[in-house]
Amino acid sequence: MKKHLLIFLATASLSSHAQGTLNNGLLGRFPFDNNLTDATGNISNASNANVAYGLDSRSQANAALRLVGTGEASVDPAGLLDFGTTGSFTFSVAFRTLASGTQAFFTNQGSYTATSTADSRGWSLGFDNTQVGKVYLNLVRNTSTNGSLALATQASFNDGAWHTAVAVVNRSSRQIRLFVDGTPQALTYVSSNPTYGTVAGSTFTLGSTATMFVDLSPGYSLSLLNVSRLNNRFGLAYNGWLDEARFYNRVLTDAEVQSLSAQVLATLSAQETAALVQVAPNPASTGAGFSIVLAQPIAASQLQVIDMLGRPVPARITTRQPGGLSYELSGLATGSYLLHVHLPQGVAVRHIQVK
Repeated sequence: MKKHLLIFLATASLSSHAQGTLNNGLLGRFPFDNNLTDATGNISNASNANVAYGLDSRSQANAALRLVGTGEASVDPAGLLDFGTTGSFTFSVAFRTLASGTQAFFTNQGSYTATSTADSRGWSLGFDNTQVGKVYLNLVRNTSTNGSLALATQASFNDGAWHTAVAVVNRSSRQIRLFVDGTPQALTYVSSNPTYGTVAGSTFTLGSTATMFVDLSPGYSLSLLNVSRLNNRFGLAYNGWLDEARFYNRVLTDAEVQSLSAQVLATLSAQETAALVQVAPNPASTGAGFSIVLAQPIAASQLQVIDMLGRPVPARITTRQPGGLSYELSGLATGSYLLHVHLPQGVAVRHIQVK
């Protein structure tokens, strides 16, 4: 009993510490609670068109930004999002969509034509028509021979459920990672020029000689009169919901990303979870596995196993019944775990144990 108590105390301490650091380096936070206001006061609104508000992951009315493909909300960060070729940053946002094709949750990419050549710089996070349903990070696009640096998750997330997407760009280690629902995602390198770097699992490492080509200055465009116009906006052909968008001028740790994702997405009550998610046997013997029966269909990617220190744990989750209502969970060593089930109503959490 004392060992279990110490484990839970350590977990609570870790979670509390992670949440306590989530204001460090925060450049802007947009909760989209029936307005487009940055809660930090750092980033001002520029303009908006065809925006509305809808239910968030907690089913609260007018608490998420609703865009239907033609809407967007432009902001003026006054240089705060100018990360150049040296600045590390993290961007996080909650999203819900069934759409596919090229669209962005947020983009600050812009174009510039001074003579006969065009140049654009910046970054965007969203989807792309070449990687349907996969979270897609585009970091630079220009007319040099280096082309565009783009990464995509291998899993798809345009399933109509709420998810959190977090892009972490670490300039010190030259590494880039994408997280969905707190879990680092295996990446696909979809750039036109592979000399930018290499992918190993969930980490892209930028080559030391390529750093200068990845310029994350704010997107911009120049008119015929050479008047600069910032081009930072939520939504670009995006059809879905957005919530709790955050910008950081630093690298968030894995624990912070997990804490932020859990904080943003609703956690269902024990009663709601019990009604929607059945797990048996629990506890289970080593090698026996669990049977998971759901009240509504989801994809296997919406089931996640976390250890008692908040770390994602590899596990075999296989479909047992057509329609996504029944799954088999196996491959866990002896110990206590948390099963996270990402439902449209929020995140259902079940404690499971392997003896």
